[in-house]
Amino acid sequence: MDDLAYRIGSALRRRRRMAQLTLRDVSARCGVAVPQLSRIENGLVDPRLSTLVRILGVTGGTLADLAIEPAPVTPIADVLERRKANRTRLRATGIAVSDPMDRLDERDRRGEDTSAERTVLER
Repeated sequence: MDDLAYRIGSALRRRRRMAQLTLRDVSARCGVAVPQLSRIENGLVDPRLSTLVRILGVTGGTLADLAIEPAPVTPIADVLERRKANRTRLRATGIAVSDPMDRLDERDRRGEDTSAERTVLER
């Protein structure tokens, strides 16, 4: 699910509920089918700008109401540091850490062909 589509859909749902309208009400007034409105509100589709304007027109909103801050980007160094910390915690509890290359090595020892998987992992 696209994060931006989800956040736009959530904002549209809030506007609709604030206007005390059902999906059926909005559908009847803007001409967008109820199932499509549901998909938009659930962030499953990226609606066209014209569709957003029609929906917002019915709910009394504007495009400015959808001003959504971009999701914060986590630096890769932070992700790798968290990964390292999580692996350390797992080892401390006695849980084996999963490593794709270790699993492939084990399959090689059993005589299985892992060349395709190794090619993907080496990219």
